[in-house]
Amino acid sequence: MFVSQLPCSFLFIVRDASPGEAIVNLTKKENADLVVMGTRGQGLIRRTVLGSVSDYVLHHTNVPVIIHRAK
Repeated sequence: MFVSQLPCSFLFIVRDASPGEAIVNLTKKENADLVVMGTRGQGLIRRTVLGSVSDYVLHHTNVPVIIHRAK
């Protein structure tokens, strides 16, 4: 089976919570099987000071997370 033939859905929602919290809460609400997200590839110091949405989601959700780094 090709990836393009796998059943999937996409959901875009604007929330007042922080982006990481909103994604984690949405995975629970929608009973998601997987989270796929991108990253900007911030440096270590900047990521440490500002935090990272992908890092937050990776450590706070119970479903697999795929993080794609843009080139």
